[in-house]
Amino acid sequence: MNSYTNFFAGSATIAGALVGLLFVALSIQPERNRDRRSVEHRAVAGSAFTALVDALFISLIGLQPGGGLRVGAILLGSFGLISSGSLATRLWIARHDVHLSRRWLSFMLFIIGVYVAQAATGLLAVSSARAASNTATFIYIMFGMGIARAWELLGMQGNSVIRQLHGSFAHASSPGPADEPAPDDPPAVP
Repeated sequence: MNSYTNFFAGSATIAGALVGLLFVALSIQPERNRDRRSVEHRAVAGSAFTALVDALFISLIGLQPGGGLRVGAILLGSFGLISSGSLATRLWIARHDVHLSRRWLSFMLFIIGVYVAQAATGLLAVSSARAASNTATFIYIMFGMGIARAWELLGMQGNSVIRQLHGSFAHASSPGPADEPAPDDPPAVP
């Protein structure tokens, strides 16, 4: 597992920085977090936070002498499953009272599936090198989920990072698909 020490050190640093940036992003519009109609916004924030905290703590466990990656996968996978299940339940209850995007259910099912898989891999009897490899895979997945959900918090829902980058590089006088709003996007402010 020594070959993963640098990876875990780097991912712990990155995860810590991303958690801090998530707090900054949430503090920019605190009124949106308190609005009862923003249940989806709170669920997005909660799932981003849970994914990044998972990556942070599993990285720290990987740095610990003697590891414990399998136990960490079970504990953090279970925590993520409980947290995401709670968020999904809140969204399910609120689906008739507030406007939710069309994709919330598929995102929550995917996220719950990832946490089930993480907990399940912790239950497998594998070598420490294989446990480290499994953990590295889940760290990548957690970074991807956390960053994608944080991207939504910035008001980029319905737009992929690729579409945003394409739009920023596209010529200003030639409108294209990147300039068209997605169906879930709020109207643009002039």
